[in-house]
Amino acid sequence: MSHGQKLELTLAIIVLIAGVMLFIYSPTLVRGWAFSIPGTTDVALEPVFFPRLASVFVCLSALNLLITIPLRRIDLPAVTTKRIEYLKVILGLLGILIYLLSVLFFGFVVSTVIFVSLMSYFGGYKNIAISFGVAVAVSLLLRLIFRYGLHVNLPQGLLF
Repeated sequence: MSHGQKLELTLAIIVLIAGVMLFIYSPTLVRGWAFSIPGTTDVALEPVFFPRLASVFVCLSALNLLITIPLRRIDLPAVTTKRIEYLKVILGLLGILIYLLSVLFFGFVVSTVIFVSLMSYFGGYKNIAISFGVAVAVSLLLRLIFRYGLHVNLPQGLLF
Protein backbone atom coordinates (compact mmCIF):
# COMPACT_ATOMS: atom_id res chain seq x y z
CA MET A 1 0.00 0.00 0.00
CA SER A 2 1.44 3.38 -1.02
CA HIS A 3 1.75 6.42 1.23
CA GLY A 4 -1.17 8.08 -0.58
CA GLN A 5 -3.40 5.05 -0.07
CA LYS A 6 -2.54 4.94 3.64
CA LEU A 7 -3.46 8.61 3.87
CA GLU A 8 -6.78 7.96 2.10
CA LEU A 9 -7.50 5.00 4.37
CA THR A 10 -6.87 7.09 7.48
CA LEU A 11 -9.07 9.91 6.18
CA ALA A 12 -11.89 7.52 5.26
CA ILE A 13 -11.85 5.89 8.69
CA ILE A 14 -11.90 9.28 10.47
CA VAL A 15 -14.78 10.52 8.31
CA LEU A 16 -16.72 7.27 8.82
CA ILE A 17 -16.33 7.52 12.59
CA ALA A 18 -17.40 11.18 12.50
CA GLY A 19 -20.48 10.29 10.44
CA VAL A 20 -21.48 7.52 12.82
CA MET A 21 -20.96 9.79 15.84
CA LEU A 22 -23.09 12.51 14.21
CA PHE A 23 -25.84 9.98 13.56
CA ILE A 24 -25.77 8.74 17.15
CA TYR A 25 -25.52 12.12 18.89
CA SER A 26 -27.65 14.27 16.58
CA PRO A 27 -30.80 13.88 18.72
CA THR A 28 -28.99 15.53 21.64
CA LEU A 29 -27.64 18.31 19.41
CA VAL A 30 -30.95 19.23 17.81
CA ARG A 31 -33.80 20.56 19.87
CA GLY A 32 -37.23 21.71 18.77
CA TRP A 33 -40.62 20.58 17.67
CA ALA A 34 -41.64 18.33 14.84
CA PHE A 35 -42.59 20.26 11.74
CA SER A 36 -44.24 19.44 8.47
CA ILE A 37 -43.28 20.70 5.07
CA PRO A 38 -46.27 22.27 3.27
CA GLY A 39 -47.29 20.42 0.14
CA THR A 40 -45.89 17.08 1.27
CA THR A 41 -47.35 14.26 3.29
CA ASP A 42 -49.02 14.68 6.66
CA VAL A 43 -46.13 12.91 8.33
CA ALA A 44 -44.19 15.33 10.52
CA LEU A 45 -40.43 15.49 10.23
CA GLU A 46 -38.48 15.55 13.44
CA PRO A 47 -35.68 18.12 13.76
CA VAL A 48 -33.17 15.26 13.83
CA PHE A 49 -34.11 14.17 10.28
CA PHE A 50 -31.75 16.43 8.33
CA PRO A 51 -28.67 16.00 10.55
CA ARG A 52 -29.15 12.25 10.39
CA LEU A 53 -29.61 12.40 6.62
CA ALA A 54 -26.37 14.38 6.35
CA SER A 55 -24.59 11.84 8.54
CA VAL A 56 -25.77 9.02 6.27
CA PHE A 57 -24.29 10.83 3.25
CA VAL A 58 -21.03 11.39 5.14
CA CYS A 59 -20.84 7.67 5.95
CA LEU A 60 -21.65 6.72 2.36
CA SER A 61 -18.87 9.02 1.12
CA ALA A 62 -16.40 7.43 3.52
CA LEU A 63 -17.46 3.93 2.47
CA ASN A 64 -17.10 4.91 -1.19
CA LEU A 65 -13.57 6.09 -0.49
CA LEU A 66 -12.74 2.87 1.38
CA ILE A 67 -14.03 0.72 -1.47
CA THR A 68 -12.24 2.64 -4.23
CA ILE A 69 -8.80 2.98 -2.57
CA PRO A 70 -7.41 -0.20 -4.18
CA LEU A 71 -8.69 0.89 -7.60
CA ARG A 72 -6.53 4.03 -7.80
CA ARG A 73 -2.93 3.79 -8.94
CA ILE A 74 -1.92 7.46 -8.80
CA ASP A 75 -1.05 9.49 -5.73
CA LEU A 76 -3.49 12.08 -4.55
CA PRO A 77 -2.51 15.75 -4.37
CA ALA A 78 -2.66 15.35 -0.59
CA VAL A 79 0.68 13.54 -0.71
CA THR A 80 2.46 16.56 -2.22
CA THR A 81 0.57 19.21 -0.23
CA LYS A 82 2.77 21.44 1.92
CA ARG A 83 2.50 21.41 5.71
CA ILE A 84 1.33 25.03 5.81
CA GLU A 85 -1.73 24.07 3.76
CA TYR A 86 -2.55 21.27 6.20
CA LEU A 87 -2.12 23.73 9.06
CA LYS A 88 -4.68 26.05 7.45
CA VAL A 89 -7.18 23.20 7.19
CA ILE A 90 -6.55 22.13 10.79
CA LEU A 91 -7.01 25.72 12.00
CA GLY A 92 -10.25 25.96 10.01
CA LEU A 93 -11.55 22.76 11.56
CA LEU A 94 -10.51 23.97 15.00
CA GLY A 95 -12.43 27.19 14.31
CA ILE A 96 -15.54 25.17 13.45
CA LEU A 97 -15.17 23.15 16.65
CA ILE A 98 -14.83 26.33 18.72
CA TYR A 99 -17.90 27.73 16.94
CA LEU A 100 -19.97 24.64 17.74
CA LEU A 101 -18.96 24.79 21.39
CA SER A 102 -19.59 28.54 21.59
CA VAL A 103 -23.13 28.05 20.24
CA LEU A 104 -23.90 26.08 23.40
CA PHE A 105 -22.70 28.92 25.65
CA PHE A 106 -23.44 32.11 23.71
CA GLY A 107 -26.31 30.99 21.49
CA PHE A 108 -26.69 30.65 17.75
CA VAL A 109 -26.92 34.28 16.69
CA VAL A 110 -23.97 35.71 18.63
CA SER A 111 -21.69 32.76 17.84
CA THR A 112 -22.62 32.77 14.16
CA VAL A 113 -21.99 36.51 13.79
CA ILE A 114 -18.54 36.17 15.34
CA PHE A 115 -17.70 32.99 13.39
CA VAL A 116 -18.81 34.29 9.99
CA SER A 117 -17.05 37.63 10.54
CA LEU A 118 -13.77 36.00 11.59
CA MET A 119 -13.83 33.34 8.87
CA SER A 120 -14.53 36.01 6.24
CA TYR A 121 -11.55 38.03 7.47
CA PHE A 122 -9.19 35.05 7.61
CA GLY A 123 -10.52 33.91 4.24
CA GLY A 124 -9.18 37.11 2.72
CA TYR A 125 -12.20 39.41 2.73
CA LYS A 126 -10.89 42.52 4.50
CA ASN A 127 -13.99 44.76 4.53
CA ILE A 128 -14.95 44.17 8.15
CA ALA A 129 -18.06 46.37 8.08
CA ILE A 130 -19.67 44.46 5.22
CA SER A 131 -18.61 41.08 6.64
CA PHE A 132 -20.10 41.96 10.01
CA GLY A 133 -23.30 43.34 8.48
CA VAL A 134 -23.82 40.26 6.34
CA ALA A 135 -23.06 37.99 9.31
CA VAL A 136 -25.67 39.78 11.44
CA ALA A 137 -28.28 39.69 8.67
CA VAL A 138 -27.71 36.01 7.85
CA SER A 139 -27.71 34.97 11.51
CA LEU A 140 -30.94 36.79 12.27
CA LEU A 141 -32.61 35.56 9.09
CA LEU A 142 -31.67 31.95 9.85
CA ARG A 143 -32.91 32.37 13.42
CA LEU A 144 -36.26 33.64 12.17
CA ILE A 145 -36.58 30.90 9.54
CA PHE A 146 -35.84 28.14 12.03
CA ARG A 147 -37.94 29.61 14.84
CA TYR A 148 -41.05 30.75 12.99
CA GLY A 149 -40.88 28.90 9.68
CA LEU A 150 -39.67 25.48 10.80
CA HIS A 151 -40.57 25.73 14.51
CA VAL A 152 -37.12 24.54 15.56
CA ASN A 153 -35.43 26.16 18.53
CA LEU A 154 -31.80 27.04 17.99
CA PRO A 155 -29.62 27.42 21.08
CA GLN A 156 -30.19 30.74 22.80
CA GLY A 157 -27.62 32.65 24.74
CA LEU A 158 -26.56 36.28 24.97
CA LEU A 159 -29.01 38.66 23.35
CA PHE A 160 -30.96 36.02 21.36
